[in-house]
Amino acid sequence: MSAVTKVLVILLVVLCIAFSMTAISITANTANWKSVAEDYRTQAQIAYAAQRSAMASHAAAIASARDSIKNHLSRIGELERESQSSTAEVAAQSGEIALLTGEKRRSDALAQRLTNELGVAQSSRAAIDEQRKQFESRNIELERRNIDLNQRINELTTQVTVLTQQQRQQEQQVHILRDENRKMLDRTGSPVSSGVAAAFEGRGPSGNINPAAAPASPRIAGHVAYVDGNVATLSVGSADRVEVGAVFVIFRGPEYVADVEITDVEPNLSSGRVIRSAPGVSPAKGDRAEDEFHFATPP
Repeated sequence: MSAVTKVLVILLVVLCIAFSMTAISITANTANWKSVAEDYRTQAQIAYAAQRSAMASHAAAIASARDSIKNHLSRIGELERESQSSTAEVAAQSGEIALLTGEKRRSDALAQRLTNELGVAQSSRAAIDEQRKQFESRNIELERRNIDLNQRINELTTQVTVLTQQQRQQEQQVHILRDENRKMLDRTGSPVSSGVAAAFEGRGPSGNINPAAAPASPRIAGHVAYVDGNVATLSVGSADRVEVGAVFVIFRGPEYVADVEITDVEPNLSSGRVIRSAPGVSPAKGDRAEDEFHFATPP
């Protein structure tokens, strides 16, 4: 109960008492005042009892209201504390949200950069694949041309080998014919024919026959076919006018290797022993061989 209500109740009680006293005095002056006073006394007692009951009821209501106010104040304090805690949690969550938002932005930027780099890488890969295809196509073309060239080289090598064999046979035949013609010239003492005499003796500008001149020996060059200890086998033989006792100089590139004296001659091969060699070096397969008489002259 509020203070205003209390004041109103007290005023009402005072007014009632004042009204009762006024009514008692009026009644005492006009009628049987004793009986009226008793009646009013009884009514006053009743009113007082009612007032006491009302005051007690109001006091109980005031106490209950105070308890309710205390409970409400306690609840308000709890709610305020909960509100402060909630505000702190909201602030913390807001900070986390801000951090997460920043991380999300950075992640989005990183994803965009990676997407751009992926696009560039895919473009580069496409270009590299195109270049690889071109290289593979060109490599296939080069391989095909290499195969054709190898076939052509094999064909030319075969032709060169055949021509070399034919040349050796022709040189051997020419050598044999020259020996026979020389022998015939020696037996007859005169040329068999002007063409043969010119070929083996030579004529001057006036047509006079000059003394027979010894034909110049051809240059002999080959390579080491294989080596067995101190014996080296060369790729030239009697068909190349190799004779027993001839000395061949062995070279490996521009470097001198050894001297080989021929001890055995076959039509297309000859072998001999190593009579001299450079320090720490010995003939090997593939080394160049030239006859000692012509190795220093140009071919």
